[in-house]
Amino acid sequence: MKKDFFNNIKEQLKDYKYSSMKYTEYEEISDYDVIYSNEKLILTFGFNVEAGLHEFHWATNSASILLKEVNKSNEKALITFIPTEWIEEFRKNAFHIYAIWNAYFQNDISKSLDQVNSMEFLKEYDCKEASEVTLSCRGQSRGFSGQTEEWMKQWIKVTEPNAVSLDGKDSAVLVHRENDKITGIICVTIYGHGESDGAVLWVREIAVLPEYQRRGIAKALLNQALSYGKSKGAKRAFLMADECNKHAIKLYESVGFIANKGEAQNDMIRK
Repeated sequence: MKKDFFNNIKEQLKDYKYSSMKYTEYEEISDYDVIYSNEKLILTFGFNVEAGLHEFHWATNSASILLKEVNKSNEKALITFIPTEWIEEFRKNAFHIYAIWNAYFQNDISKSLDQVNSMEFLKEYDCKEASEVTLSCRGQSRGFSGQTEEWMKQWIKVTEPNAVSLDGKDSAVLVHRENDKITGIICVTIYGHGESDGAVLWVREIAVLPEYQRRGIAKALLNQALSYGKSKGAKRAFLMADECNKHAIKLYESVGFIANKGEAQNDMIRK
């Protein structure tokens, strides 16, 4: 897909009530195939490297129109941002929930900070080890797929497409070590510097090696992230969590994050 065609699609999204491409950046789907692009349906298909799955991106006003075309493929493909009122119709067509992501906000990070004595920031030469930490957690929560070494490098260089699209500043990966081994990581960036309510710390990813979980590492990293955000001018914090990840949600709530369940992201996949 050429970039000018992608930009044209983004312009057309306003003509559709529902879409999975509101937050999609060109770099994420540049090699996707465009199956349809007309007044009833925009449909693209490709391989989502982060999820390790084939994926449809779409825009339409009708679940039946979308399903009619998607069902022509036998691929076990991911479809994101399914409207809540469409879920039962998709289930009748052999799709099931892959993940339900809820947005969590902490509206005053200064109120939840514990004392932080030190932080370690990921260097490029350790990106492979940090990637392996995230990949070790793959499948522990629906929709969590981990990150590649290349993604880690993009994140700390502030070239990762989603961070760039938000005009993210001060992107970083904080690491936790034990015996010189990286056992946990947290990826953050800061966006919304011009917003009246203050800049936002985006907690993009938290992962701890399975054998080191339930030791307080994730909470320590999250507290470091909040402290780092405050030092860079962030007033608030944001993250996404799958509703079934009860342990993580308990952690987030313990430091003041509150779910906005009215705007859940429903992702489905063919059985």
